Amino acid sequence: MMEDWQEWDYLEDEILVRKRRKICITCNHFRYSTTSSCVTILTCPFHQKLIPQGDHLIKGCRYWRENSRIFAPEAA
Repeated sequence: MMEDWQEWDYLEDEILVRKRRKICITCNHFRYSTTSSCVTILTCPFHQKLIPQGDHLIKGCRYWRENSRIFAPEAA
């Protein structure tokens, strides 16, 4: 069965902009998967697009939503 993300294009530069704290990896919408070759694929189901490698650490979009699970004290 084919994953949804396999048909997606990458996010455009005008959607992802450089941010200090509101970056993709801390967003509630951020997801990742792997290919059959074990390559990590970064995805945004909100935009239904792939996130270019590295951008998840320095960029975000205006639809960023805090992922409380990442910042939960019990996760530390």
